Amino acid sequence: MNFYDIEFLKSQSGINDYIRYIFIFASLTVLVIIFSIYIRHKIKTKYRDLSIILLLFIILELGIQYSNYIGFQSKQNQSSQMVAFIENVAKNQKVDIDKVLVNSTQFADGIIVKIDDKYYSVNLNPDQKTYTFVESYLINPQNNEMKK
Repeated sequence: MNFYDIEFLKSQSGINDYIRYIFIFASLTVLVIIFSIYIRHKIKTKYRDLSIILLLFIILELGIQYSNYIGFQSKQNQSSQMVAFIENVAKNQKVDIDKVLVNSTQFADGIIVKIDDKYYSVNLNPDQKTYTFVESYLINPQNNEMKK
């Protein structure tokens, strides 16, 4: 079971999204160059065809990026809820925030919280505004890894 600290949750950003943004920007730059060549040489239709193909490719990539963006926003919202939850647990348990680890990057019912060498199960109420904190025991606690 993997456990995550608060720094890992805060730094979780989509590197793949940044790569896609760079790719879209590069494609737009190539489109502008090809379109300017087409404007200069109006007789040659190959540049017009290339610019249309590239424009369709960029529209497809923007659609895929938008779909990924919606999923990323949901995941980011869950991660920010998890950060607030960890801060709340550290305050309520009167421990340093770096000692609180969780087994999920998203705020959900049934997560396991590790504080020092103790494990706690979290049960959320349906409104997800209150929770119960019950000490739990792992069957095999030696296979745990912490991700930073």
